[in-house]
Amino acid sequence: MKTGIFNKSTSRFFLQAIIVFAVFMSLLLLWEAISFFGILNPSLISRPSEIFLDMWKLFLKRSPAAQSVLLVHIYSSLYRLFLAFSLAAGVGISLGILMGYSQRIRWFLEPLITLAMPVPGIAWAPIFMIWFGFGDPTIISVGALAAFFPIVYNTTTGVRSIEKEFIWAARSMGADRKTIFFKVLLPSSAPYIFTGFKLGLARGWRTIIAVEMIAASLWGLGFMIFDARDYLRPSIIYGGIIILAVVYLFIEGLVKLVERRTIAKWGMVRPEAM
Repeated sequence: MKTGIFNKSTSRFFLQAIIVFAVFMSLLLLWEAISFFGILNPSLISRPSEIFLDMWKLFLKRSPAAQSVLLVHIYSSLYRLFLAFSLAAGVGISLGILMGYSQRIRWFLEPLITLAMPVPGIAWAPIFMIWFGFGDPTIISVGALAAFFPIVYNTTTGVRSIEKEFIWAARSMGADRKTIFFKVLLPSSAPYIFTGFKLGLARGWRTIIAVEMIAASLWGLGFMIFDARDYLRPSIIYGGIIILAVVYLFIEGLVKLVERRTIAKWGMVRPEAM
């Protein structure tokens, strides 16, 4: 039974990957053809062949530490995302569980969170730049703030959605609070938490790249794109945008992999629905 589900899930994953790759390559070929016949202005919209050539040159170019410049840009952004998301997840899940458990805590915190949530992450950047200056502290703090809201809201919803009868049944069988948390509360709210993770990652990634454009001192994909604008190199800008999309595609793929190993294994969702 498990083998059949695994094969079906794997086949669907590869089929989806092939379709996405085919559509992506078709768009690139169409883009290249339109550029070749001079329909697009090459000084404003670079050809895909030029984009990939400049990305390859950037990959081969070495930093002062003898590392690939392109990989250092990618690593810097991912490093900031990892720290920002870890901070947002730790605080967001903790507060979300408390807000889901306690009506008083939810009554106190929910208006504050609702008031701050609509403010774009980039709007907080000038304030954090005054507090922390340029560099990682500002970028990571703003990214964590942006990722925090989806996580705390989804965690709260997940905890509140648990049927009270499940908790009563666990208590009647002698389960203590620790057992109820790990055996009832966490598995039941996990689908909501993972949804918050994916929304938080997407929002945090966008915000970090945006803040890198104004607060990064040297490295990061946002800095790379903004720096290319100053030197009128649209191929680097388009290449950076493509890399942003591809990198996040891999990030979400890792999150889905963890989902399959947890909530699908626990039976909280159907494996074929993921």
